[in-house]
Formats: sequence, structure tokens, C-alpha cells
Amino acid sequence: MLPGLRLGLGLIVLTLPFSLGQTRIAKANRPPTPSMPGLDNPFVVGEQLNYDASWRNFILAGAMTVRTKERRVVDSTEAYHVAIQAQSVGLVRSFIYEVDDIYESFINTTTLRPFRAENRVNHGNKQKQTSLMIDTRRQIARLADGRTIKIPPDTYDLASLLYAFRTIDLVPGRVRTFTLLEDNDLHTVRAEPEAGEKVLIRTTEYAAFRIAIKLIEGQDSNDLYKVRLYLSNDSRRLPVLLTAEPPWGQIRVELTSATGTKPTG
Repeated sequence: MLPGLRLGLGLIVLTLPFSLGQTRIAKANRPPTPSMPGLDNPFVVGEQLNYDASWRNFILAGAMTVRTKERRVVDSTEAYHVAIQAQSVGLVRSFIYEVDDIYESFINTTTLRPFRAENRVNHGNKQKQTSLMIDTRRQIARLADGRTIKIPPDTYDLASLLYAFRTIDLVPGRVRTFTLLEDNDLHTVRAEPEAGEKVLIRTTEYAAFRIAIKLIEGQDSNDLYKVRLYLSNDSRRLPVLLTAEPPWGQIRVELTSATGTKPTG
């Protein structure tokens, strides 16, 4: 896995590191923030979202697929089985960084919080497989090496965080705070809805809503890389665009196709 927040957000920068710095949280006693009830979730089983990631607006760096594979009972919990597959492409894959990652997670259909996940990483000659089990009742996460850590009740992994982002209220000033468990560390992430905006992805124009994704360090928010997530302003809440502005050049993750989505209207 790339160091830090890769998705994605997604969780989503596929081939370039997005450093989480010193945003680890020290306590696991923050009260939970409720998620949207399962019946109102903007995604459905069978949904597949395909993305391209570009660097400096012209170098195609990576591709990603987000799939809602199935809904079934796992460990006595009604769950969505979701999968994210990411790979580097083109010149980036040939000369900079070879990435082939698959992340699968089982998330509670009501809370959208994960309770089981598996990550398979292939970075050139480096291969690794890790797993995660979360006991939401005891607020404990069991890591692949057998260690356990105490977690807040609102803890998400990369995959479930992307889905949770799609359920926030698109109202300026109505902030949501999440805890992200990534690379065995806890980080505080804040989603701040900013404004509606038209975005052009290739030849398709979307009515979208812009959300600032910030990291929390103590009492301060970190907007160093200016990460912005754009959700379609309809019942599907599709993540149509994610942008970031690190010092090495702008990154854009664009939705290229969406199939099996929830009907609009």
C-alpha cells in the first residue's frame, strides 16, 4: 500500500504518496457520528465505478475500480461486500512505480462501518497481504500481526470511508468528522461541504457539490494539499472527481464510467 491516504479517498491518489503526517489521534473516546440508514444509501449492489488518475493534467498515472459486489450476512451482520482495485499505468508504471492493489471490505449496511477487510498489495517485487477485523461492540481492531488497538466508534477503513463520504449532508457548514484506520494507525479526517459547482469530466458535465477533505492535527485542520471531492448532486452521490494540489503537481481522479448505479429521480 502507498504510504498514507491513497484513494482515494478515496481514501484516492493511486500512484503518488499523500502523507498523513502527524495526524494520529491519541484517544478513542470521541462520540460516534451517525451514518445514513441503509435504506437511503445512494449506492446499490452491482454498482461499478471506474476512474482514471492523472498528474499535472496530462500524465495518465493510474486507474481504479470501485465495486459494490454483494449484500449478505457475514459474521451475523448484514453487510455490503465492496472492493477497490487500483493499478498504475503507462509511463508511471514503466518508469516510476508499479502498483497492483486490491482492497476488499465488509461494511455494515446501516452504519457503513467496516468489520472485516483484506488488502492484497503488489508493488513490483514487493508483495504483501494484510487483514483487519473490527469488533465494533468492544471498539477493538485486530491487525494482521495479531495486535489489537482501541478505536473510536466512528472508525472507517479506506473503502468504507469513501462510501461514508457519499452519505453526508451537502449543506455548506455541516461538517462531518471521521476516524480513518490506515496502515495500522488512526487519523482524524474532516469533510467540509463547500458549494455546488458544475464540473466537466471529458465530455460530460455534472451538477456536483464540492467537499473539502481535511486532516485534523490537534485543534487545527490541515488543508496543505487542498484535497477536494466532488459528489454528483443527485440521489446517487457519485464521486465524480477528486483533486489534490501537492507541491509536485496537481492530481485529478476522474470518473470515466459508472454502471449498475441507483436509478435517479
